[in-house]
Order: sequence, then C-alpha cells, then structure tokens
Amino acid sequence: MNKFLRSLVITSLGLSLGTTHLHAQTYPNKPVRVVVPFPAGGIVDILTRAVTEKVASNWGVPIIVEAKPGAGALIGTEAVANAPADGYTFLVATITTAVGPLINPQFKYDLRKDFAAVAMFATAPNIAVVPPSLPVSNMSELVDLAKKSPGKFNYAHTGVGSTNHLPVEFLKFSRQLYIVPITYRGQPQAITDVLAGQIQLFVGAPALLVPHVKAGKLKAIAVTSSRRLEDTPQVQTLIESGFGDVQGGSGWFGIVAPAGTPPAILKRFNDEINAALKAPEVIERLRKAYAFPEGGTAEDFTKFLNDEGARWTKLVKEANLKLE
Repeated sequence: MNKFLRSLVITSLGLSLGTTHLHAQTYPNKPVRVVVPFPAGGIVDILTRAVTEKVASNWGVPIIVEAKPGAGALIGTEAVANAPADGYTFLVATITTAVGPLINPQFKYDLRKDFAAVAMFATAPNIAVVPPSLPVSNMSELVDLAKKSPGKFNYAHTGVGSTNHLPVEFLKFSRQLYIVPITYRGQPQAITDVLAGQIQLFVGAPALLVPHVKAGKLKAIAVTSSRRLEDTPQVQTLIESGFGDVQGGSGWFGIVAPAGTPPAILKRFNDEINAALKAPEVIERLRKAYAFPEGGTAEDFTKFLNDEGARWTKLVKEANLKLE
C-alpha cells in the first residue's frame, strides 16, 4: 500500500511539473493585462508602456496596460491581488504600494506576501516646483517662508506613500512645518492646479514638469536625484540644498503578479523584461522620461521589496507618518 501511495504521489507530481512546463512553453496564448494603479498619461503609465510595448512586440501577443487609479493605488492593487494567478494579470508596483500598508489602514495588501515579484524595470527622480508667483528660488527659501506662515501653503500629492507625498511629509517632520496636503487622482490633475497657482508646492515627474519649467510657467526649486538634471542644470539637488535627509523623493517601478503565479511564467516574463530593457528604443524612451532602466532577476526584486519594506517600516515609525 505504501509503495502504491508513493507511486501515486510521484506520478501526480510528474504530471503537475509537466503541465507547468507545457504551460510555460505555450504562454502567453492570449492578451496579458498589466494594471497601473494610477491615471493614464501619468509617469507610471508612460514608463510601463515603454517596456511592455517592446515585450508585446517580441511575444506577438498584446499586453493591455489598464489604468485603475484611486485610493492611493489601493483600487488597482486590490484588483490584481484578487485576480487569478494564471499569468495573465500583473500589477505595476511602486513605492506607493510598498508604503501604503504602513500608513493607510485600508491598504490591506502587502507586496511581500500577497504578490510574486517579476522584475524591477526602472527608477526615476522627481523635481520640486512652485508657481512663479511664489517668492522663493530654492528649497531653503520655501522652508523659511512656510515657517513664517504655518498653514497658509499647501502641496499636491497623488496618494499616501507616493513620491510626491513622502518627501514633503519628511520635510514637514524634520523642519517642523505645517503645509496642508491636497490629494489628487494623478499628476496631470495636480499639475493643472499648480499652473493655476492654487497649489504652492508639487514634487513630481520631470517628464511632465520640465516643459513647464522651461516655458517659465513653473519654477523648479530642487531635484531628488543625486546629480542635477541635464535639462535643468541650474536647479540644485536636495543634498546640495542641505536636505539630504528628506526621504522618498525618487521612484522605482516594477512588475508583480498575484501570489501563486507559476514560477516558470514569472521567469518567462522576467526574461522578456530584461531583454526589452536592453533595446536602444526602450532605453531612449526611458531617458526622455528621465528614468533609468534597471532589470535583474525575480529574486533580486524580491530581496529589494523585502529590504524596502523593512526600511520604510522603520522610517514611517520614526517620522510618525500617517494618513491625513
């Protein structure tokens, strides 16, 4: 009887592995959906399409990039977490989806537990801008002005834990400022109100903001990268400005799948992403969006997500960051 059971288990395992291998060989055989938990036309959408369009071209199968914004990336994240783990639904993960559960009690999904890592595909800095009418030319002057008028100024962000929320909250905490947060569904909507002078500070994507800075419609006061941007060489980095302790101003972007997605499929998608990131046209599209290609194995991205989770747990606790 024991021999029979062992034989049955081995046979079942062999059939299972064979099915998984066959699935990976024939995958994908229908359109793949990649959910961006932010509005269409924003920086996450732009960077995702730069990579997935190349992958789709190589596969010969469409990749549908679907924007599902709202609730600080919660709506899109929830949709993917509850999707079948069959390799046909993925999520674009960002710092927002990593920090959200630490700050927002409604954010029940953890990137480290509820998803399987595929690959990080890009990183990107941000640039801090103010309306031209605001009498400041750098971050120090903004801080001095805000200290003199607590509660008078506001800033825009696209969700708790986003790269336009975290740096300002760390700035407020470290410099004891009172600047009012205003939440928007996406960067394009926030930029409209900054241009109109209704928002005094916004830390956003250079791809969306630099054209307005060059046109004189916005004033740039700092960049979150370690070096100045080539297109705005006059704008100091946060480190140069004496704000090197301000965290969360630069973003990372990766693909994750619902937990339980077959490893062979994760490996297949990872291989294709890495191949796409070496293509000159993809590198150029990322460069125009002020982003840098990353890549690496799924294991690399898993380790990054674990380290990022631990790092932000500590930072959020120290700064007492919470949903406002």
